[in-house]
Amino acid sequence: MTIQHRTVDIEAASKLWKEVLSASQIAKRFGVSRNVIVGIAFRNRAFFPSKPRACNCRPHESKRAPRKDKTAMRDRKPGTIIIPSHKYDLERLPFAKRLLELRPGECSWPINDGSPFLFCAAKTAGKYCQHHQSRAIAVHRIMKREK
Repeated sequence: MTIQHRTVDIEAASKLWKEVLSASQIAKRFGVSRNVIVGIAFRNRAFFPSKPRACNCRPHESKRAPRKDKTAMRDRKPGTIIIPSHKYDLERLPFAKRLLELRPGECSWPINDGSPFLFCAAKTAGKYCQHHQSRAIAVHRIMKREK
């Protein structure tokens, strides 16, 4: 096959492929790019059998460590201010909604810290209801004092 004014012998390339040479190594021998060899191998799949995938090089570490539960927010940054749960939040829990269920004019204050996140959903004119707005301002003042 002639590509970029160079000839690549498909049978010779497939023989090198079967000898477990990489596409880059074959490309160097023919003076073409790796993508040319990959394209030829793709178009002539009968001559280029699929290579076995590399197995895990570390068999003693084959099992992954369990993932940390990010939805519960257990690993917070050290400088993060954690706003404790409030009695009002517990009262709002039966009326709470998920983020996708919130409509405009409903409070978007998260009232739990687990999966799934639930939001206050009380009627409001802004982003938060009156109670959560006052709590947000109080936290903002605390942060200003600490700086």
